[in-house]
Amino acid sequence: MALKDQFWAYLENEGYRPQLDESDGEITFKREGLTYSFYPDENDENFFALRLPAIYDVNEENKVAVLQAIDKVNKDLKVVKLYTLADKTVFVAFEIFMDQSPEIDSIANRAIPLLAHARLAFYRELED
Repeated sequence: MALKDQFWAYLENEGYRPQLDESDGEITFKREGLTYSFYPDENDENFFALRLPAIYDVNEENKVAVLQAIDKVNKDLKVVKLYTLADKTVFVAFEIFMDQSPEIDSIANRAIPLLAHARLAFYRELED
């Protein structure tokens, strides 16, 4: 079973209501008010990429503080990375390569709360 199908089944089994964007295969779901996105990579079926998109807007006045907060969180947390998209918004990503027999449940059970934690860590760094 393809990784995206396994993840879809995981989401349904956990009670999430996943939605599929037919144009690019993106799967989205909500948890505790946050919208998560899974982007299947058609060129690498073993690449698992789960993201919290657009968590913070970047502008000229906050750009330096945003980049410093991103750098600190990226240094402090494992597996997740924060980055800006076109220098306009901040994304949080959990990206790993899965082997041929992935345990999607154990990966997803760690990835989802870790993304939320990274988001909060980013906001805390901005406050300092």
